[in-house]
Amino acid sequence: MGFANAQGLINAHLSEATGLRCVTTIPTTRPERFVRTIRTGGYLANGVTDVARLTFECWAEKKVDAQSDAQHVRAAVLALRGVTLSGVKVHRVEEISAPMDSPDPDSSTPRYVLTHEVYLRGTYRKGQ
Repeated sequence: MGFANAQGLINAHLSEATGLRCVTTIPTTRPERFVRTIRTGGYLANGVTDVARLTFECWAEKKVDAQSDAQHVRAAVLALRGVTLSGVKVHRVEEISAPMDSPDPDSSTPRYVLTHEVYLRGTYRKGQ
């Protein structure tokens, strides 16, 4: 049983769904707006489902934009239930934490943070 790179899979979807730049590390030169996706945990459920706990940081120069981006990310992630992304089925999505105002402590840059668990079906490969 193999499992997809949850961050990469969800980031590709979010970029397309929201039009935002979605990354796993903060760019050296920060764009005006971007989303950072961090896998903050998860677990293997029922032997075939990877439950990926993903935290999304929505950064922007203006607080109102960070909040708006967080709501767009939230809607796009919640809409994934039953969708197949690059051959990987999303069985379920659970909201762990709704968007919260959490400015970057070092720079005070506006940032909203939210966390979801995304249930991804593993892939069977011949010989496994």
